[in-house]
Amino acid sequence: MKKAFIDLLNRTEFPLPYRVVFHDGEVYEHSGPGLLDGPTAYLRNRKFNGPAFTMHFKAKGALEDVLRRGSMGFGESYMDGDIDIEGDLQELQHLSVYLGVGGLHPSPVEVIKFFFRLIQTHPTRKRARKNISHHYDLGNDFYSLWLDERMQYTCAYFQHPSDSLEKAQKQKLDLVCRKLRLQPGETIVEAGCGWGGLGLHMARNYGARVRSFNISREQVEYARARARKEGIPESQLEYVLDDYRAIGDERKKYDKFVSIGMLEHVGVKNYRKFYDMIYNAIPEKGMALVHSIGRVWSQKTDPWLEKYIFPGGRIPSHAEMFAPIEKKDRPFFVADMENLRYHYALTLDHWSRRFEKNVDWIRENYGESFVRMFRIYLRGSAAAFRYGGITLIQLLLHKGYLNDAPLTRHHFLGLESPWSRSDDSMRQSIQSARNGKHGSNGSKGKKPAVSKKRARAGTGKRS
Repeated sequence: MKKAFIDLLNRTEFPLPYRVVFHDGEVYEHSGPGLLDGPTAYLRNRKFNGPAFTMHFKAKGALEDVLRRGSMGFGESYMDGDIDIEGDLQELQHLSVYLGVGGLHPSPVEVIKFFFRLIQTHPTRKRARKNISHHYDLGNDFYSLWLDERMQYTCAYFQHPSDSLEKAQKQKLDLVCRKLRLQPGETIVEAGCGWGGLGLHMARNYGARVRSFNISREQVEYARARARKEGIPESQLEYVLDDYRAIGDERKKYDKFVSIGMLEHVGVKNYRKFYDMIYNAIPEKGMALVHSIGRVWSQKTDPWLEKYIFPGGRIPSHAEMFAPIEKKDRPFFVADMENLRYHYALTLDHWSRRFEKNVDWIRENYGESFVRMFRIYLRGSAAAFRYGGITLIQLLLHKGYLNDAPLTRHHFLGLESPWSRSDDSMRQSIQSARNGKHGSNGSKGKKPAVSKKRARAGTGKRS
């Protein structure tokens, strides 16, 4: 068993030095670095005074468990302390990409289990609520230790690698609002709002009227309390404790639709209904933005990740994500697609550092096995975005032919463009929207007046 594992390592041209210590004391060393090109080119400037990581097989059966059960064997052995890692756990996950998941193809038993899980990835509303609660209701105190001050548990947007997490998350919120060209007084519905940061940002900084749906009671209660503290009235910002499918049940129209980090929980077989719901929720020339983790090829969900982190979750391939959107009999188009893959790797780096800074409190309240579980999740996810074909896709969707849309992406970044207005004008429009003086396509009334000079170039705003 050990010889087969060493042979596998010897056949792998991994670019970093590392060490493996087996249960009987034998040590395997890989010198590295190898070829530093493509996704590993960034390593050229790194100095290695020793191995990037050392993996210790402390229990006699740990190596066999890894070889037999792949990621599940490694994950559970690490959680139980039968495997220890010194150094950068992300780079060990990087090695697993070279080896294939766990270094093996799945066993016949795992194949059978996978097809059983596939049946379950068409979640009912009851199962969806249970799946979400498993991960997101661990406690606000826990998540507040390592998320940003807005409690954004999705990919941030870095305009520079040195951006703080708080700055990058605010930039993500503004990026979403600018892509949607959000106007004061417009109505927007959000499917899956987390702790409510985006809805609060849209209402407070853009003057929008927001309804946000979520099935996590703990998150909704947190979001409502925060909105009250900020002085945002429920008439402008409403957090609804309900499944996203209730949006379609209501048969209401909103000017815009947004969903950040929820498509992964919908289930591939539900995608067509999901996009149908979006299409029916917005008016002609309405806009929608869907932000989701994706992958460049279709692949089964990692069994360890599904069992311990996101039960019922499924990362869609790009083909699975795009195919249900456009139909021959309706004008619903992908207007823009952006891959923020590396931004998510940077986000996870920040989360990991904050997690480790607070690891003593987390260990005391959740236990050592939980700490190890979340450590694999955070560092392994960063490795997957850097090396493993995992992406972060933002899709901007148009209903109908928006021929008056901006010709460039300047407004996405808040650069000078036809869709800009002065700060004073924005503040006045937001206040008017809160006073109910302006309506939108989804509600009765007229939009804020725009000067003739701006009207000739196109209307909009800059935040």
